[in-house]
Amino acid sequence: MARVLVVDDDPRIAMMVSERLRALGIDTDTASNGRDALVRLCAATAEGAPYDVAIVDIVMPGIDGWQVLKAIKHNPLWSSTSVVVVSGYASSTEDLLRIIEFDGVYVEKRAGFLETVGEIVQRVIADSDARRQRETD
Repeated sequence: MARVLVVDDDPRIAMMVSERLRALGIDTDTASNGRDALVRLCAATAEGAPYDVAIVDIVMPGIDGWQVLKAIKHNPLWSSTSVVVVSGYASSTEDLLRIIEFDGVYVEKRAGFLETVGEIVQRVIADSDARRQRETD
């Protein structure tokens, strides 16, 4: 079963995203900030059950979403983790280019975003599963 880490400092958003993904049969964990996300990423790796996808908010206190994305993509143990940025504050061209640098997908927090996140995560997981299958064939 695919594993997703939802990182958002707004507990309502984290809960809504997690519930949406669980309704689709996807195992989720949540982190309330960037530091908690890094701790959970480390623990999942140590347990031999890394996350397939990280859904990350950008604007958070302390360690922000940009720092979490950088850690994911620069750590060889996490570099295969796909990222989805869900934020209301990352809509400038510069921000979108930064997200692309992390091989991420951007979803703006607005009406209907939960359905969009669910669809994207399902596609990312399906693509990842297909890639793994080709590698083992």
